[in-house]
Amino acid sequence: MADAGEWMQKGDYYWQGPPGWTICRVYVEGMWQYELWFSHGDRGTLYGMRASLAAAQDLYKQKLG
Repeated sequence: MADAGEWMQKGDYYWQGPPGWTICRVYVEGMWQYELWFSHGDRGTLYGMRASLAAAQDLYKQKLG
């Protein structure tokens, strides 16, 4: 399971985690949100949106638990 140190920031809006997992920062309804995605091939699945990077990383941990 990845901890915060395993998520590498790849730009202002994108963090790469374990294979297939990403967190994207998006601006929605006047605030920044962090989306947790899993991608496999050409397909991606949005697992949820949280108000902080740490909360999105916690969501990742919950999905694997």
